[in-house]
Amino acid sequence: MEENKSFDWSTDLKEVPVREWEDRFTWVEEPYVSPDGETIASIVNVEEGVFTVCENGEAWDKEYEKAWGLRPLPDGKFAACVSSDEEWTLSISGTEWENWFDFIWNLQMNQDGSSLSLAVQTDMKYGMAVNDKPWDQLYENINEMVLSDTGNVAAVVQVTPMTQADIEVFKQGIFSCAVNGKAIEKNFFNIWDISFDSTGKNVAYGVRLDRTNYTIVVNDTAWDKKFQSVWKPVFFSGGSSVIAPVKQDGKWAIYKDDQAFWKTQYNQIWKLAVSQKTGNIAAIASDKFGKWTIAENDKTWDVTADQMISEIFYSKDGSTLVAVLKDKETWTLAVNQKKWDLEADKVFHPCISSDGNIVSVVIEKKGQYFLAVNNRVIPNGYDFMATPVISPDNTKILQKAVKDGVYQRIIMSMDKIL
Repeated sequence: MEENKSFDWSTDLKEVPVREWEDRFTWVEEPYVSPDGETIASIVNVEEGVFTVCENGEAWDKEYEKAWGLRPLPDGKFAACVSSDEEWTLSISGTEWENWFDFIWNLQMNQDGSSLSLAVQTDMKYGMAVNDKPWDQLYENINEMVLSDTGNVAAVVQVTPMTQADIEVFKQGIFSCAVNGKAIEKNFFNIWDISFDSTGKNVAYGVRLDRTNYTIVVNDTAWDKKFQSVWKPVFFSGGSSVIAPVKQDGKWAIYKDDQAFWKTQYNQIWKLAVSQKTGNIAAIASDKFGKWTIAENDKTWDVTADQMISEIFYSKDGSTLVAVLKDKETWTLAVNQKKWDLEADKVFHPCISSDGNIVSVVIEKKGQYFLAVNNRVIPNGYDFMATPVISPDNTKILQKAVKDGVYQRIIMSMDKIL
């Protein structure tokens, strides 16, 4: 949840005209809104081969050959990957990093915005850069980049050179997990789904050991047991333990520290969510053919979806579990085993109050955007909406929306909604 105590919760309405941007620039890309709702921004094309970013109607002083990947930062600024003279760097509200690269991608930020990371390429070598500091060691390949909340980073890197179709070299394992640029001295067939613990000092990840066997590795130590497949591991119990979905004898189960943890076996189970506050564990699961549900603490919900459950989220206090699902061709939410009746074309990232009592989400229906709060859809439709924010005392909600060419920052009382 965003740090929202300093937000302006007293001004009911603030507006920024945005339609006029289309007259000023050759084209305007999709808008993004700052967490506090004070600023709306888009990448804009000034003329052929010239791009910049427009914030609240003011263009950045700097212009670039290319710009992409615009993202709002927790402090209200905006960052974009930009190119000039065929080199790339990160620009934060028009101020570039000192280091430039042949290419950059995968901008990530931690929760408070104190750390920004990128994947970078220089002279056909790959690595990461954090807060304008690139790794000293670069590699032949990089993927699965992860930024921890403490600012440490990790990625899967290729540590052994391999010519095309060199099967014998590949069989020896050419990939490792690199933390802050230093590769762990263990190689594997494949590595994916890296997780950090809360301290940012330890990592866990899934690996393929050979053609048929998979397991979980914590730092440089692999679990003894081998599996048919594994999904992303998660640190648990304050970081002292690791849990992961694993496949064995054709069924999926949850293991903890190399031992069976949940008793039930599933047709599929993945995307673990852990409440560090309560210790509750949830996962997206399938225990019946063609049906998806949620398993929480090894007990399945009565709610099912026939197409997919895409994400699950716990509230900060762990009292509320929210699932984003698609059933019978429409999208909706399920909150603590109760399916909402949104019947939406799209459902975006939900916002949950700190006490779990209020769940809000932006939905799209027939090309219009609406705000839904506790299964009540507010009837006013908009041309665009960003993720809402609930006030610290849970009495107000910040709506960020565009209608008829005007961006509106609206503060609404929960009493008038619920």
